[in-house]
Amino acid sequence: MVIAAVDPNKKDLAKLVRYLRMVFHGCEVVMFSDPAFAEQYIKDNPIDVLFTEIPMLGLTGLRLQVKCEAVQPGVLTVFTTATDTYVGEALKSRAQGYIIKPVTREAIRESLNDTKYSSRQQGGI
Repeated sequence: MVIAAVDPNKKDLAKLVRYLRMVFHGCEVVMFSDPAFAEQYIKDNPIDVLFTEIPMLGLTGLRLQVKCEAVQPGVLTVFTTATDTYVGEALKSRAQGYIIKPVTREAIRESLNDTKYSSRQQGGI
């Protein structure tokens, strides 16, 4: 499984990536603090899951999800953000999950629980 993690806040991104690697042991995690670089990567490389912040300069997480699904249908998206402001938009976008920061391992695990990417199926904790 390949997971793309996108967050302009480098501390939040580092924590998210650390937890993703704990929960989904052995999976490849690619990280981006700039959503434009994430967009380019996703155009050229297959991913399975996108974990992204929503408010970002230049390209929101909601827009990144749309662009990702245009080139890779079936990619699951989990939003990670500081407020519940975007819950309605996330529901309309059919996001797999919505995590309000601070991100926890349990929230990450639960966000993909009912999917083929469940941490139990991926050998995680």
